[in-house]
Amino acid sequence: MLEFGESIRRGYLVKSPSWRVLAGAILLAIVLQLVAPGPARAASHTLEITGDGVTKPVTFTRAELEEMEQHQYLYSTINTWPTKKWYVGRGVKLWDLLERAGIKEEATLLKFTAMDGFTVTLTTKELFQDKRYCFPHFKEGGTDQDGHIPGNPAARVEVEPIVALLSVEGSDNPEYMNDLNTLQLLLGQRAVTEQTGNLFVKYLCRIEVLTEEPPRWDPPKANPPPGTVPRGSMVTLSNLHSDDDKIHYTTDGSIPTIESPMYNWIASRWWSARADVLGTINRPIGPLEEDTTIKAVTIGPGRLDSEVVTFLYQVVEEGPAVKTIILTIGKKEVLVDGAAFTLEAAPYIKAEAGRTLVPVRFVSEALQANVDWDQDTKQVTITAGEKVIILTIGSREVSVNGTAELIDCPPEIIPPGRTFVPLRFVSEILGAGVDYDQEKSQVIITR
Repeated sequence: MLEFGESIRRGYLVKSPSWRVLAGAILLAIVLQLVAPGPARAASHTLEITGDGVTKPVTFTRAELEEMEQHQYLYSTINTWPTKKWYVGRGVKLWDLLERAGIKEEATLLKFTAMDGFTVTLTTKELFQDKRYCFPHFKEGGTDQDGHIPGNPAARVEVEPIVALLSVEGSDNPEYMNDLNTLQLLLGQRAVTEQTGNLFVKYLCRIEVLTEEPPRWDPPKANPPPGTVPRGSMVTLSNLHSDDDKIHYTTDGSIPTIESPMYNWIASRWWSARADVLGTINRPIGPLEEDTTIKAVTIGPGRLDSEVVTFLYQVVEEGPAVKTIILTIGKKEVLVDGAAFTLEAAPYIKAEAGRTLVPVRFVSEALQANVDWDQDTKQVTITAGEKVIILTIGSREVSVNGTAELIDCPPEIIPPGRTFVPLRFVSEILGAGVDYDQEKSQVIITR
């Protein structure tokens, strides 16, 4: 590990010899040490490589790592919020370390563990067989905060995964590198939109190489289900987690890959914090104006890609005669005309009001209505044919085509940022019939 003075000479203070700057840096370092939690107070000093995928388990000290051949790369990256950042890192190629540990041909997975217990698992295929790049123009078309706007993939530069001994986050200037977050796993992007920031493991202390068969991601689902839909319909896609597992899709009949458009830009871990933009960034596909074929696949770290699924939609002027939605109180599983989906939050009974509340977006979209959210006014606008319905969080008053009406209890937001409304609202305002199966605790909505 570098001594403190050497860190300063090799870090961002190299540009300024001023003793005042030096004193300020020392004070900043002391403050960072005081506020940093547990293991994050100091860089990791050793790296263990173990598992049934190596023949010679080994532990490297930082001094031993410093003596190995060093490689420096600039990395472009996007996190799951999503925002865009530069990283610069200097250290040892990951493959060189694995070779020293005697990595086996049958190795399939690498599990990276940080000093604080944080883990990331990646397949050997995505690390070493798939090419990874730095995209110099990955921010083109937006700002750092616009991680959902695809950048320009031109002039990409191939980079390799490294275990960095020096790194800097949020800058492309290598003079700012230091050892505060190291040892650190750094890797490139396979596509200009790939979200890799969540894979940059800080304070890396252990790599476990495994030979077990990687699991496969679950295939995406579509709402409404494929079939006959009215003109102007919007299609939402979902999978089991909607977090690191990204849905890529096409509408031209081609097979989707990691280069294809991404559906769930904002990971589910952030949905409650980003409710104001969730529906505009993780945006439904459409409106469908002609017969459409959507092909979709789930791609994410540490697992094999899902099978590619195909959703065929035949557009007609009038919607199908019958639509049946079956929800179960307290469960996220839901059936729409027999097709299974997973909700982000389960229907529930609000005891003080004695009413069953259901997710307004999912139910409305399943009934071919469009839903918009206004963060400033805390209002949900539902457009169902010629009917425009406006609900306000916390208010029993609902506007239907400009006329005020009352519902049983106010709509409310529950994690992860989803609006729930009383079930009676569905039958009275969206024009659907509602039955309740007491024995199964199921709500059956039919239109």
